[in-house]
Amino acid sequence: MLSCFAVVIVTQYPLILTNYARFFYVHNATKGADLLVVLAGGIIPRLPYAIELCQNGYAGRIILTEARHPDPRFKEIWNGEWSMASGIIRLLNAKVPIVFLPSLKKGGATSTFDEAYDLKDYCLKNKFKHIILVTEKHHTRRALLAFEKVMAGTGIRIEAAGAANNMFNEANWWQTDMGISAYIMEGIKYALYVMTDKNVSFIKNY
Repeated sequence: MLSCFAVVIVTQYPLILTNYARFFYVHNATKGADLLVVLAGGIIPRLPYAIELCQNGYAGRIILTEARHPDPRFKEIWNGEWSMASGIIRLLNAKVPIVFLPSLKKGGATSTFDEAYDLKDYCLKNKFKHIILVTEKHHTRRALLAFEKVMAGTGIRIEAAGAANNMFNEANWWQTDMGISAYIMEGIKYALYVMTDKNVSFIKNY
């Protein structure tokens, strides 16, 4: 029995690992949203993909969330991912309205839950009812889960769109160090997000 199981694992591991990765990918975006929300943590490829979606009628504006700066001493010369946004827009010759959304959390968001609370406040103040989360494919299911939990009862429709990573995908992630890190950690993080609706106290977010 064990030998048969071992044979299946050895011979079918690409299929098993690919299906594992596919679990984390959700793409249910529909046109006509109020906002495309580019989540922090990977402005490339997320912002270029959001610009493409905006140009194709998925929403009329793009929001960039604020992540905590890796080292506040150098914020004057490099303001995190926000510093890259204008360069990306210029290189793509994109004419789309972009809003930079400061976090409610001092120093910036440190998790997807933080970003969800930032957007909840912003959407309620502006009476937005339909948003699309733009992140990388492996992060879409967890991002959608976090936002649905935080925005429960608001009537805000939340969808997700996943940008492709140019280093790895669902069919080869175990062949790169970045892919292994992304998908192994995503499994752990998703399990934690299922159990709570806020940052857990036993993990420090920086």
